[in-house]
Amino acid sequence: MTNSILHKTSITAIILLNLIAFSAKLNASTLTGVVKDSLDNAVEVATVSLFRTSDSTLVKAELTDVDGKFSFVEIQVGEYYVIASFLGFTDFISQSFTVTAIDNQIEIPVIHLLSGGINLDEINVVAQKPFIERRSDRLIVNVENSILASGGSAMDVLERSPGVIVSAGESISIRGRSGVIFMIDGKPTPMSGQELSNYLKALPSGSIERIEIITNPSAKYDAAGNAGIIDIRMKKTENQGTNGSFTTYYSQGVYPKAGGGINLNHRNKKVNVFGSYNYNFRMGFNDLRLYRVFFEEGERTGAYNQLNFLKIPYHFNSGRLGMDYNISKNTVIGILASGNLNKFNPHGQNTSDVENGQQEIISRFGTANESNDLWPSYALNGNFKHTFPNGKQELSVDVDYANYWNETTQLFTTKYYNLEGFEYLPQYLLFGDLQGNLDIRSAKADFVYPVTQELKLEAGVKASVVGADNDIQFFDKSDADNPIFDSTISNHFIYKEKINAAYINLSRNWAKFSIQSGLRAENTIAEGVQLINGQSFDRNYINLFPSIFLNYNFSDQYSMGLNMSRRLDRPSYQQLNPFKHYLDPSTYREGDPFLNPQFTWSFEWNHTLFQRFTATLSYALTTDNITQVIAPVEGLERVTVQTDKNLANVEYYSFSASAPIAIGKWWNTNINFDAYVGKYRGNYANTNLSDGNLVFNFVTNNSFTLGKGWTAECNFNYHTREIYAFMDLNPMWGLGAGVQKMLFKNRASLKFAVSDIFWQNLPSAFIKYRDYQETFEVFRETRQASLTYTHRFGDKQLAPSRRRVGGAEDEKQRAGAGSQG
Repeated sequence: MTNSILHKTSITAIILLNLIAFSAKLNASTLTGVVKDSLDNAVEVATVSLFRTSDSTLVKAELTDVDGKFSFVEIQVGEYYVIASFLGFTDFISQSFTVTAIDNQIEIPVIHLLSGGINLDEINVVAQKPFIERRSDRLIVNVENSILASGGSAMDVLERSPGVIVSAGESISIRGRSGVIFMIDGKPTPMSGQELSNYLKALPSGSIERIEIITNPSAKYDAAGNAGIIDIRMKKTENQGTNGSFTTYYSQGVYPKAGGGINLNHRNKKVNVFGSYNYNFRMGFNDLRLYRVFFEEGERTGAYNQLNFLKIPYHFNSGRLGMDYNISKNTVIGILASGNLNKFNPHGQNTSDVENGQQEIISRFGTANESNDLWPSYALNGNFKHTFPNGKQELSVDVDYANYWNETTQLFTTKYYNLEGFEYLPQYLLFGDLQGNLDIRSAKADFVYPVTQELKLEAGVKASVVGADNDIQFFDKSDADNPIFDSTISNHFIYKEKINAAYINLSRNWAKFSIQSGLRAENTIAEGVQLINGQSFDRNYINLFPSIFLNYNFSDQYSMGLNMSRRLDRPSYQQLNPFKHYLDPSTYREGDPFLNPQFTWSFEWNHTLFQRFTATLSYALTTDNITQVIAPVEGLERVTVQTDKNLANVEYYSFSASAPIAIGKWWNTNINFDAYVGKYRGNYANTNLSDGNLVFNFVTNNSFTLGKGWTAECNFNYHTREIYAFMDLNPMWGLGAGVQKMLFKNRASLKFAVSDIFWQNLPSAFIKYRDYQETFEVFRETRQASLTYTHRFGDKQLAPSRRRVGGAEDEKQRAGAGSQG
């Protein structure tokens, strides 16, 4: 039945695409031209792109031939401009020109590409960017212009991004590698674990401009993040004068979602004042189905067959307000304040059938979960940037303060039933009061010194101080008149940390060859204490992190790069926090305060063909690998814990490729392919681990220009079976589609999209230890239909704004989970 539906759907899609192509206007013209350099020599394999002037939509792209010639055929009536680009030359942007019904052949004036400088004399335009854009050092997901990304959340966009994997527990990895650093506008987020997941699910995609995925950062970045960095760049109006935009959306999955946001900006020669506010309501759910089997000496002793349904309403408020002031043409200072208020109230029901060793159901129990969570935070940044009078050296200074806290109450009510449905044990009421607070103070300074036009020196220092105080108290309220404090699962954890760092980067460019080498040194001083049992730790260590990046242009058609770096991942505050978070009496999550940092050596060999097609081979070795595990608790009967442990090591091999292709004047596609193997080694829960497999991840994003302001998108992703440590994940795939209509002279847009149409992008897996096995599958709202309206207003004169990167980088990334109770 499913195959029949898929077959009919495919036939329908093919018919529709052919009807769209057939309905194009019959009045068409051919545009021809030639690209030359400043010496009047023909430039072969230059990229020439044709854009519609009205909305900067890409119509078609071509490569020049051996004589520098190009042509665009079957071009409809309208106003256009072209952009020509080639490695080592400045992009050429033409003036607008008109194609009329009587112009069958149009010759574009000779295009001359110039070396160096920026040529914007002809016209200021912004070309529409593809959803996926791969560069030599990073992959960029352009969220702002995507139809399919509208009406969703940051988590929805990440799940559709090449190489990004979201597990059943909603942890995020890049091509199978954990240890990802998350940033917001260059500043690591104050979150990890479940708090990060909640934030990403609440953050509306409409407030995001782009997401940058950096797999091998240089020494300028904090050494943390062995898998790389995911940097979420928020929208910020960049026009001069007073301007802004307003967005509102409604989405429907199993449950409704809605929200809106506004961005405002005022800029003149001296001052830029900007701000934004977003509100997001999302009713979500997590339907987790578990079958858990316990063994002793190879003999089955019992099992749980469990259904856990959790419904979570999110109310997410976020705002930011900032100002930049130009003291002089060489000096600018700025301040930025931001804050979030995330309120959510999970409530759900867990039902469990209890089996004996012969797979017979002998009893049942059910646990109701009622929680109230309030997660406020705010951050302040002061920054200074000075360009010295000769216009070469640049000094920037950032000072940051951030505070995060949480107030959470939990009530778990468990009832035990016999096979006749009667309660045979007293009900168990577990009440938790969680209070957390986290302070981050950080300062950094960066200095850039171009010694010559080809040689550049960068150096910087940084210092940060972090303090976390988390107090959790659990009470047995089975007797309402006599609550009993439970010291076995309560705790009060205090953590303090200081990090001092310095780096130096040196880069040199020649005609065909470039090199960048760097060294970063970090000193970490950390101490933690559990006040209830008195356990503590004290650490003080210094590490060096070298990096080197080499690139060589063999010809105009081919360039190659090699890079290497050493990185580390300190445990996040949630991973260190020993508090217990319950699903039901048989399942909980907790941290390990004695986790060690993990260290990674990474190597990449990348290739670029015709400035468009890329391929990368990678290898990484991580020691003391921090890995999420789920296994029985020693000394307790049929109780499992989800936690993080240091495994011996993991070796990682990967190949990735990207190919942007213009199939026709109305159809552009971007194909991304990843293949990788992660070989895990270690021992946990009396089980030796030495396993891994070959994994394939395929993503294709397609954009269609339909005419009269209509555009469309369609994407498809497929992820094969993957072995992640002790977990064997099943394949996943998803298909999404959407359309957009530009309105009011391109000042507004209306988008409609449906994600994961067949509801197949869902995780399921099998976990195996010597004395424990688990099979699970998770259903959540990956399938949604969204309607989004965006309206832009104000002045349109272009004037780029300043991005800032604060000093509280690695600390903010690791911080938020530490503020959990």
